Amino acid sequence: MDNNPIFKIFESLPRLGGGDDEHTKKAFLLIADPPEQGGEILDVGCGKGMQTIALARLCPSCRIIASDIHQPYLDVVNEKIISEGFTGRIKTVCASMIDLPFEKEAFDIIWAEGCSSIIGIEKAIRYWKSLLKRGGYIMISDIFWFTKTPSDEPRDFFDEYHPSMMFEDEGFDIVRNAGLEMVGSFRLPSHVWEESYYGKMREKFGELEEEYAKDEPALMVIRGLKRQMKIFEKYSDEFGNTYIVMRKPLS
Repeated sequence: MDNNPIFKIFESLPRLGGGDDEHTKKAFLLIADPPEQGGEILDVGCGKGMQTIALARLCPSCRIIASDIHQPYLDVVNEKIISEGFTGRIKTVCASMIDLPFEKEAFDIIWAEGCSSIIGIEKAIRYWKSLLKRGGYIMISDIFWFTKTPSDEPRDFFDEYHPSMMFEDEGFDIVRNAGLEMVGSFRLPSHVWEESYYGKMREKFGELEEEYAKDEPALMVIRGLKRQMKIFEKYSDEFGNTYIVMRKPLS
């Protein structure tokens, strides 16, 4: 798993997708009744933990488990936990997001920025729901189509790289069909993609291409990312990240 070129490339970036603390906070504030004392949060597919640290600040009474399948990312999170003074409040667990080592109904909040489509949004929501306490919340942010009639260029690209990408309202239907209540949603502004993700990636391309000059799988990933950036620059009104907050009913 650690030899996957995607993991290797993203180890050099601060974030693994578009997002920032402002929009993590905006999503968290959709939760009307966050735990006041001793709440348990699971940050699934946490990557390098940017949102993990933001959540720790937003819910100072909560304990957080940050989970990811790639240990080098968790090593970065562990360094942040120490430097930010969150030892004892945040711990890391290396595990697959579809096979998590936790009891049923263990968490008040399950947080997943930019990762649910890796295993399939419907599968993710239904599985993570089982780990959620009654009255608890799930937040996912993931990439969706914003239009039912996308242009040929982005449609062809995602047919190749993300054929299961769905329309935004299909995601909302998955939430309701899973027996969860829609709390709220919003789209990540396109400028945040550039500031938090694409801009950082653009700065790294030369260095990455030199480092992986003889690694064709890694170069294929880099070419795909370059193509995605160009498509997003032209068609950011047709697709992007949507944050969705949902609640498990009390009964």
